[in-house]
Amino acid sequence: MVDASNRPMILAVQGADREVIQSLLVEAARRLKAEGAHVLGVVEDMVPGVAHQDVMLLDLVTGATNRLHQDLGPGSAGCSLDPEGLAAACAGVENAITERLAGGGAGRDTVVILSKFGRQEAEGRGLTSAFYAAVAAEFSILTSVSPSVAADWTHFAGDMAQVVPAEMAEVEAWWHRAPTLAPL
Repeated sequence: MVDASNRPMILAVQGADREVIQSLLVEAARRLKAEGAHVLGVVEDMVPGVAHQDVMLLDLVTGATNRLHQDLGPGSAGCSLDPEGLAAACAGVENAITERLAGGGAGRDTVVILSKFGRQEAEGRGLTSAFYAAVAAEFSILTSVSPSVAADWTHFAGDMAQVVPAEMAEVEAWWHRAPTLAPL
């Protein structure tokens, strides 16, 4: 159970389509930066009219992009996620966390935005190590969770997380609560 007076370490949004959620995460990054928060992480760069296979992961610190999907060719039915792109994006987030810690960054004013906890993360791949690094640094985390892996998410995040509807008011209410540390 989440104490309404304290901010859970992790906020996960759900309940909207991918484009709406990724736009929400981008807007949250913009607003939090404007309030003076240190924002790290990656979001899906959802450019209108861009094909599914051309979606990139945008690093919120460096502006670098990494391919999220690979072209498997016509008629292919396999998973098109690009493991190299995901690994590079994850490494970028981990580097940003390390640099923030080395610079004396406090957890209370730092948020790590990770585009999604999906099947890859449920299986220990994708952005999993970025989630672990953010928790170890005691930074707040904003993410989204695929409904198909909700049980995996509950097992992964436990009582460190709160799941809310994908609405900016929910993100702002979470951020403005006093933070709590992750249970050890």
